[in-house]
Amino acid sequence: MTLNEYHCPDCGGKEAYQSRRRTFLERYLFPFLLLKPVRCANCYRRDNTSVFTPALEREERSAIPPHAA
Repeated sequence: MTLNEYHCPDCGGKEAYQSRRRTFLERYLFPFLLLKPVRCANCYRRDNTSVFTPALEREERSAIPPHAA
């Protein structure tokens, strides 16, 4: 495994999505440690990885479902 390849510790998946930074540590400390939160695309486990590891963009979902016309 290289630094540029994501590997899920649970399922072994190799694809991850960027996850939202939630806690104080994730927002302010992790950038200095060159870490980012990601979520496995297979099992949805949330984990931290290097900022140099590629991760897919988050899918933005609308909080309000569209109304039927």
